[in-house]
Amino acid sequence: MKFRRALALILSALLLCSFLPACSESAENQDDPGTKTDAPNGSDASVPSPEIEAEDEDAKPEYYNMLPAEDFDGWKLTIANDGLSSEYFSGFCVDELTGDVFNDGLYNRRVAVQDKYNVVIEETNNGAANGIRQSVTSGSGDVGFGYVLTASCMGLISANYVLPITDLPTVDMSKPYWDKGAQQTLTFFDKMFFGYCDIGWDHYESMAVLFYNGFLLVNSGLSDSPYDLYMEGKWTLDRMYDMMNAVVQDADGDGKMTSGKDIFGWSGREFEYLPSLYSSNLRLVRYDETADTYVMDVTQDAVMAVGDKLNAIINDPNLSVPGRNDETRNMFKDGKCLFYSRLLGDFRNLRDKEDDYGIICYPSLEENTDGMVYVQQPYAILIPSDCPDTARIGTMLEALAAYTYDNVLDDYIQKTVIGKGARDQQSAELLEKFITIRAFDLCYAFNVFAPIDAYGLGVKGGNYASAQQRQSKVFAKSVAKSVEALKGKG
Repeated sequence: MKFRRALALILSALLLCSFLPACSESAENQDDPGTKTDAPNGSDASVPSPEIEAEDEDAKPEYYNMLPAEDFDGWKLTIANDGLSSEYFSGFCVDELTGDVFNDGLYNRRVAVQDKYNVVIEETNNGAANGIRQSVTSGSGDVGFGYVLTASCMGLISANYVLPITDLPTVDMSKPYWDKGAQQTLTFFDKMFFGYCDIGWDHYESMAVLFYNGFLLVNSGLSDSPYDLYMEGKWTLDRMYDMMNAVVQDADGDGKMTSGKDIFGWSGREFEYLPSLYSSNLRLVRYDETADTYVMDVTQDAVMAVGDKLNAIINDPNLSVPGRNDETRNMFKDGKCLFYSRLLGDFRNLRDKEDDYGIICYPSLEENTDGMVYVQQPYAILIPSDCPDTARIGTMLEALAAYTYDNVLDDYIQKTVIGKGARDQQSAELLEKFITIRAFDLCYAFNVFAPIDAYGLGVKGGNYASAQQRQSKVFAKSVAKSVEALKGKG
């Protein structure tokens, strides 16, 4: 956006100079999805003139600058968080400038919001869920918001420790910095408790993606890349399976496939076989309007078809090496597998990989599917129910998210996640799309994993109906308590 505005201004200046007797030219180079919600609710080739282009670009909203300044009289906004991760970025506050563009963007965010609203922003890392409980139990209002792992959220919500984000009068979830996929998949009886917006980064870093080896693609004579197939609506499980088989090689010629020696099609995490369900617009759990509750169903024909294909892809020892250890990552870094399945945040561990690689989402069952990108158990923003000023905390969420969207997000994608390889622009383009079509799983939201367990048994054993029968009662009983509590908050 900044580049386009700069370009428009330069064009305007050049046009103005053409009417002057003389002028010097100088420029500084500067660096969803169509699915039913789980919640019960229901070209002209002409080029515009430089003046019009400049006006259009200047008219584009800068959301943070549009927010009015307020004086909150030195109020302290305390963010309760868990201990920081050594592998993924899970914090909010940065204490000093380091020269790293992402770090400095977060530092500047804190300073800007503190100055604009006369507040102090601090982060504690002693446990988010306990921080919220203690704040509410004592009635102190000490915690502004908590950053809580998804599976720990429903217990807090059901026990009345949390306010719905949708009850905050100053929050506008129509803005692009509020995650639309979360609103679609995690709204319960017209209430939204799980806050996903451009403040924290875990719902970025927890996207389940596939890293793919560009060298192996070319070396194996594959004419289509995953990027090309995705853009053409042809990125399917069958196409990925074919690509994997084209790459697999018994490199040492000993007649068997060995991790670290031979070339495989796939390695990494299987994520409980969920990502390709979401990319295919499928769910293990849905809201049943007749029963007025949530039910599990792993026996849908398409769901079973995805499972059978994933079983052939992931669980064939001659084709893939599943696992979440360094072995599978090193296979990819050493050019020993075509696809590497991991969370997006694992890009930090791939920076020293020499081969050209790209990023793609999981493939779908059918072509031309407007699917979603699965996010594996990210942290969510929760508002404690003892919040003394809902308008104020809503204003803070809007300010932090708007500043991030305007000033930090592009640098995060273009300069932090994406490196300097030949496929970088393609990967950046896709990531910008993926973050608008994210999906959040109801099993994790309810903290009830019977459907996932049943699906895993069905994928590996083939008998989905038997697995469903064994787990459905457990699911129904566990979810009933949460549904009752959620209905009471409507």
